[in-house]
Amino acid sequence: MEFDKAVAELDALIATLEREGDERALMLLELVDAIHRPALELIARGEDEHPVARALLAMYDLVPLAPELQVEEALDSVRPYIESHGGAVELLDVEGGVVHLRLSGACDGCAGSAMTLRRGIETALRERFPGFERVESHAPEPSLLQIGDLRRPVFADVGAVADVPHGTLRAVEADGVAVLLAGVEGEVYAFRDGCALDGLALEGGRLAGDVIVCPWHNCAYDARSGRRVDEPGAAGLTVVPVAVRDGALQVAVNVA
Repeated sequence: MEFDKAVAELDALIATLEREGDERALMLLELVDAIHRPALELIARGEDEHPVARALLAMYDLVPLAPELQVEEALDSVRPYIESHGGAVELLDVEGGVVHLRLSGACDGCAGSAMTLRRGIETALRERFPGFERVESHAPEPSLLQIGDLRRPVFADVGAVADVPHGTLRAVEADGVAVLLAGVEGEVYAFRDGCALDGLALEGGRLAGDVIVCPWHNCAYDARSGRRVDEPGAAGLTVVPVAVRDGALQVAVNVA
């Protein structure tokens, strides 16, 4: 569309929205302005390298994203998986195609860490970060808690991975705690078995793709992270760390 025609149509659309009082649409326009105006002011001053200016240019594919931003986007795509295993990942540095990361939480020292790196993080980096070569994993920095009172998850057996095939939900009990298992694309995720609204068991609900649907209220939860997908920001499910050892499935509802 030509520039002058686009401006004219935008002016007409704004006038229509103002007459109809569509507050959501007007807010959308205000947000677009809030994003573009500071970036355009920087570009007009010749400060194209400022992070805000580069972020706007990258939105329109006018400049490549910085390597760190590309890596963070890749990590964001797999953080729900890592968090579902009670872990966390932090980007330390990017040197050429080498990505330096720090795994912490239940991932630190866990035999499942190598699997997490191989199946999750490295796959995402290959897909989203051109020139990716390898991951260098660094140990967490020691802290007073780690030195004096380290608490680690205590895993309990709850069956076999094969018991939770793709697209299924299964309720189990670990150390007296009800746990809901969800099988999604060859991985198993675990949560405290209780809807975030009132704690009623989710057993009997359904797994639609990667979304757990509550049988009582039709609440929808991400089966990887436990976050609400039908009402973002609302309370989600409590994630339970998962470990797989020689085909045996373990979950940790307590810590030592």
